[in-house]
Amino acid sequence: MKILFISNGDFPDLQSDMILHGLKSLFGKDVIDVNQCWYMYKDLKEKYWDERIPNNGKSYGMGFTISGLLDNLDIDRTNIKERIYNKEFDFIIFGSIQRCKDNLDLVLKCYPKEKIIFIDGQDQTDIIWELVDNGIYCKRELIYNNENIFPINFCIPKEKIYIGETNKNLKLATIIPGNLETYIYDNELDYYKGYQDAYFGMTFRKGGWDCLRHYEILMNKCIPYFINIEKCPKRTLTLFPKDLCIEVNNLINENKITDDNYYDLLTNFLYILKNNLTTIKVAEQILNYTKLWKQKQQ
Repeated sequence: MKILFISNGDFPDLQSDMILHGLKSLFGKDVIDVNQCWYMYKDLKEKYWDERIPNNGKSYGMGFTISGLLDNLDIDRTNIKERIYNKEFDFIIFGSIQRCKDNLDLVLKCYPKEKIIFIDGQDQTDIIWELVDNGIYCKRELIYNNENIFPINFCIPKEKIYIGETNKNLKLATIIPGNLETYIYDNELDYYKGYQDAYFGMTFRKGGWDCLRHYEILMNKCIPYFINIEKCPKRTLTLFPKDLCIEVNNLINENKITDDNYYDLLTNFLYILKNNLTTIKVAEQILNYTKLWKQKQQ
């Protein structure tokens, strides 16, 4: 399967980058990212990160978890307009349609709707309504019940799921979202260990309901203490274990957490993480939406 993945490629864009990672994991060099997302490739991130990302990328989580994981394969990124016109690709995916619409008019002219996918991973709930009927529109912070708009989640690379033992010595992880004094980690492994050593990691809605932090807590064998999760819209965080988070919050509030039920809950969280919330699973979900969309049109 050959996929053209269109995005700015100049700096991290989490939802777009997660989908790109999942597609690359599935199809390798048959996924052509234009512009090249340089920070997603091991050698290019090491070479250019400090130069191209202000303040070493603190606004982008230092590049932890998602960036710098891909091999920089030899990919032909030339003559893109001509290749779109000649219908070389099986699918064309706009990785961040709110931020990058390169070649959109040409794509809409040359490709059937079921071959065009728009990813809208912005924190805001705004929709580009004129595109909803021109392709498969996937929205992260989704509040509308329109059946032609499909929900999408953040996710994590499966290789980042921690498989080692943990030594729980903290009830709550050190990092408190929004409290910059608790952002004490300057390398990825120490950051992860901060969650591995804790029973719970605090998280809550910031710019949007979905946040990479939720998944970083889970992938390090820590249970999220997700404040106000019961207020999350039904079509946002659809794959995330919201009901399980609510159960955890109730048990904490009632002081009913025990060693036994903690590890039972953790097992359930990790099962959902591995089976629903990896970049591969979410990339597969998006491709499955194309079949569902086509069926609805028949």
